[in-house]
Amino acid sequence: MEQPGAFSLLFNLLPLLHLASGIALLGVLGGGTGSRLGWLALWIYLLPPFCSRLMIAVWGRPEGSLTQDMPAYRVWWVLTQWQILFNRFPWLEEGLRLVPGLYALWIAMWGGRLSPRAYVAPGVWITDRHAVRVEAGAVLGMKSILCGHLVRRDEAGRWLVLAGTPVVEAEAILGGDARLGPGAILRAGEVLPTGRFVRPFEAWPRRQDDAADQ
Repeated sequence: MEQPGAFSLLFNLLPLLHLASGIALLGVLGGGTGSRLGWLALWIYLLPPFCSRLMIAVWGRPEGSLTQDMPAYRVWWVLTQWQILFNRFPWLEEGLRLVPGLYALWIAMWGGRLSPRAYVAPGVWITDRHAVRVEAGAVLGMKSILCGHLVRRDEAGRWLVLAGTPVVEAEAILGGDARLGPGAILRAGEVLPTGRFVRPFEAWPRRQDDAADQ
């Protein structure tokens, strides 16, 4: 069975370095406590999307089936590590959702698309903020998940990452605890019931012409 490579192990340190460097700034910056905390917030919230957008501009958006020996995998792994801090401390993201339009702007900074007219319930998890599309009027139910990637092993025992952009089209409702896999689509105006999962690169509801397209 394939094991995580040196590159993957090395960049596991990125979330810790991101947080530690921000805290270190508090001891360097002048001004009062409020000012320094403001700079820390900017460091935490803005550095990851800025670096992620720069990587995507240079190396492209990682999509499809990725293995550890592919450059696209390395791009995806670094993008993932930039997001770990927000996965470990979800209240950082929930705070942005209190201000109308602010969360949508932050997702856009990563390279994703979230309409300011979409509703995001508490506990929603977007695993890949650079790879998500939620259109106007859509509703993301409580604790629903938009999975921009899934990881499994191939027949040779190698790690295989399936990466793609989950899409919630206009006026659609993603039920509570429901999940969209990478590249999955919830069609406009449709409802994905509570707890359901749409597999990678499939659509809900399925139509007869979907099978013909595959």
